[in-house]
Amino acid sequence: MNGLRTVDDLRNDLVRDDWSRDTWQRMLALAEAEVKRGPVLITDELPGRPPSMVASRNPDYVVCHEAGQLLLRASLAHLLTGRAEFKAAALAQLAALYDPAVWPDWIDQGHTHFSFKADLRTGMLSQAVAGAYDWLAPTLSAEERRWVIEGLDRRGIQPYLESIEMNAWWVHHLNNWLTCIVGGLGIAGMALDGEHPDARRLIDFAVEKLEGYLSIYGPEGEFNESVGYAGANRLPVEFFVAHRYWLGGKQTRLARTPFPEMCRWIMQTTLPPGRVVSVGDCWPEHPVRTGYVAAVAAANQDGILQWFYQQYQQRSAEPYQLLIYDGRVPPVSPEGQVPLFKAYHAQGKLVISRTDWGTATTACVVHSKAGREESHEHNDVGQLCLDGYGERLIIDLGSPSGYPEDFFEAVRWRYYNASIRGHNVLMFDGEEQRSPNFKRGEALDTTAWSGSIVSENFRPEVGTAWKMDLSLAYLPGQKVTRTVVHLYPGYVAVLDEAELASEQAISLRWHTCDRAEPDAEGNFVVRGRQGKVTAVIARLDEGAMTLGRGEHHYEAPFDRDRTGTPLEQRRESYVEATLHGNRCRILTLFCVEPAAAAATLWTRVDGTWTHGEVVAQLTAERVELANGDQTIGWG
Repeated sequence: MNGLRTVDDLRNDLVRDDWSRDTWQRMLALAEAEVKRGPVLITDELPGRPPSMVASRNPDYVVCHEAGQLLLRASLAHLLTGRAEFKAAALAQLAALYDPAVWPDWIDQGHTHFSFKADLRTGMLSQAVAGAYDWLAPTLSAEERRWVIEGLDRRGIQPYLESIEMNAWWVHHLNNWLTCIVGGLGIAGMALDGEHPDARRLIDFAVEKLEGYLSIYGPEGEFNESVGYAGANRLPVEFFVAHRYWLGGKQTRLARTPFPEMCRWIMQTTLPPGRVVSVGDCWPEHPVRTGYVAAVAAANQDGILQWFYQQYQQRSAEPYQLLIYDGRVPPVSPEGQVPLFKAYHAQGKLVISRTDWGTATTACVVHSKAGREESHEHNDVGQLCLDGYGERLIIDLGSPSGYPEDFFEAVRWRYYNASIRGHNVLMFDGEEQRSPNFKRGEALDTTAWSGSIVSENFRPEVGTAWKMDLSLAYLPGQKVTRTVVHLYPGYVAVLDEAELASEQAISLRWHTCDRAEPDAEGNFVVRGRQGKVTAVIARLDEGAMTLGRGEHHYEAPFDRDRTGTPLEQRRESYVEATLHGNRCRILTLFCVEPAAAAATLWTRVDGTWTHGEVVAQLTAERVELANGDQTIGWG
């Protein structure tokens, strides 16, 4: 039907396509092990699952994901092999999910204060049960089919419909709650079409809401939340894959905006060896999630997206990967085809400059931002980080070890991860950046609190430069700009300038992967395992500047996650320059090198700085880095 794959097509791919065969073998081996182990229970200790979730018998993301994946693996393995033990394993997992004595809730205890009967876990589990039912149905008896539908209706559909009647905020708020809950129940409607009286209502409502959700993407695919949460792109992709099949192939929604652009945005914001740029709420060392990119690459026959998916997709045992991957699309490297510099002017206004498209390592990646996201944002407008040789060197601290109960409330800036204090930006008298009064369910325009990228200069094979005006992120009367120059491979100049309405304490922090400490001249060396940074901080205008090292810690009562468990005290370190006045002009120079390179400090002579053959020169109008006849600058 209009190019849709059948079960026989899938079986053939498992024979002729190496990637699909490898995924299938992994999935089959895990499904066989799960037959012996039995269903996932709410009390299971699982990798990445906090002990507090086990003790409280809470259906957190980890346990719901694992239960859903077991259910889908067993069901698809049964569909493809006909082996009865897989059907039995799927029904056993369903029995556990349906029994309140075994699995008390399909809603996270941390979300019950909203007073709705459905939440993210309801959407996750309903979608998994729906997919499993679709694959099991041909071999289920009439009684078994009634039992599966009754359980899904009782635990998923009715709580969801009751929440809609209560006008739940997540019906209107365009984030992953909508796509997970409304999209998940929409897929349930597709699986039960013709067998449940509310199936068409579930589908129609989901199509309307998911189409509306797509308005959150910027013109170049920019996600409206922090990049660390962009794995949520998976949810609308999965919905429209399912919807295409339900329609019989009449539409290929993934071939139209914003899906191709969204995946290119993810490619641009991915760092070797497979992490995403760390801004806002994020887990900087977590691997990038690219599974859904396969579906968009297939829908668009896009070889560059196919390359990106293959390079960074962790070898998976997830059933959806078998269904959405098209091995007939040849991968195409972006090297020489996609520029090494990209500036986005919507949503978070990210800027990324890299030395090449290497996926295991690259000499240097500079990533910065001028904007504020609409959700999961921090007070980090202007943030700049450096990656080198596959590791973080000048870093973002990411998120706490667990979310505190009040982390998204008015006191969130008391947690240094979210505060301006935890970022590599100018700070005045310790004041926070401006932030909106957010209310769930209401649309939010962050333009009034975001800076802008005012100019860009990209010279292929030489480097990049850009300037950001960050003033709107600060209080009235404060003019703040940041100019960045990246000379390939790893030389970076950052000029921070500010004019204030009155004299204030001024601070600039650089968070480091180690415990680097500056000397009296402002030199410091950041040492990683594979790479290092030689840096210097200098004040260019008149006046004294003090240099030192500090580290963060959580202070009571803002030192516990939502379960009351103490937050991990990581004691992250930073180099800090402090001064006092109503203006400042601070230059920071970096050289990113292999860890084994000889230590060479920046040397200052009459207004210029040198590092080997590289010269940094500044005037009132221009910032420039030069290496012989290779020159890049702004001004």
